Amino acid sequence: MSHRARLRRHASEAVLLSHMELARAQLLAANVGSRLVERASARTNSLSVANVGRALIAAPNVTLLGSLLLGTLLIGPRRVVPVVLRTGLTGWIARNVRILFAR
Repeated sequence: MSHRARLRRHASEAVLLSHMELARAQLLAANVGSRLVERASARTNSLSVANVGRALIAAPNVTLLGSLLLGTLLIGPRRVVPVVLRTGLTGWIARNVRILFAR
């Protein structure tokens, strides 16, 4: 094997090893980053006193329940119940028709 061939082989091995080292460093950084994200999301998903408000706001029916409660308090249950039943029944029928036609 000639001297130039050995130098080329050593150079290509050095390039390959540097690429492997870079890939290893990137994988380690990604691993550490994903662990930090998991820890942060576990903290934000835990139900604590500070997160109760956020959990209630994120719930899909909180606005509906709040509106029902406020309407009941302001105009009384006799006027609220028919409106809720009428709109709830219309929404339920529309959702079922949508599901039926989606199949």
